[in-house]
Amino acid sequence: MKKVFLFCSVVLFFACSKDEDYLMTDFYVKNTSNKTIKFDASIMKREHDGWSVYSLPFTVYANDSVLARRISFRKDGENPQKWFYKFIIYPVEGIQMNDPNLSKNWIKYNMNNNPIYIFTLNKN
Repeated sequence: MKKVFLFCSVVLFFACSKDEDYLMTDFYVKNTSNKTIKFDASIMKREHDGWSVYSLPFTVYANDSVLARRISFRKDGENPQKWFYKFIIYPVEGIQMNDPNLSKNWIKYNMNNNPIYIFTLNKN
C-alpha cells in the first residue's frame, strides 16, 4: 500500500510541476495602419493519424487587432513565430509589412499573469 501511495504521489508531483512550466498564451496580430490588412495563418495540429495543416484567413481592420492563436506555451519559451506553420500577409499598396518569421517581431507582454505575444503587421 505504501508503494502505491508513493508511486501516486510521485506521478502527481511531476504532473503538477510540468504544468507550471507551461501557460496559456495568446498570439495577437495588430494593424496600426489606416488600411485593412489580410493574412492567412497556418498551424500544424496533431491528429489521431499524424499531423495536419490547418489554415485560416484573417482580416485586421485599421488600428485593430485579432487573436490568431491561443495555446499552452512554455513560460520561458523562445521563437513564438514557430507556432505558425505558414504566415502569409497579403500586400497593401503603400504599406510595408514586418516579417512574421522573425522572433524579434513578436513582442511579449503579460496580461493577468499570462504571456501574450503581439505581432504588428505593418511597419510604422
